[in-house]
Amino acid sequence: MAVSGVSGTQTSDNSIKTMTEAFDKAIEKSAEITKITTEKKVALDAAKQRPNG
Repeated sequence: MAVSGVSGTQTSDNSIKTMTEAFDKAIEKSAEITKITTEKKVALDAAKQRPNG
């Protein structure tokens, strides 16, 4: 639902588009960070394992 007013619907639509782009970018960056940290944690955990016996 668009809000009409002095600036009209276009401003609201542009604001929503800008926020959506910002959130999408943040989600993308978060996924990249999660992937990198997960890979590093797996490598670290593997390095910490000791043989049994």
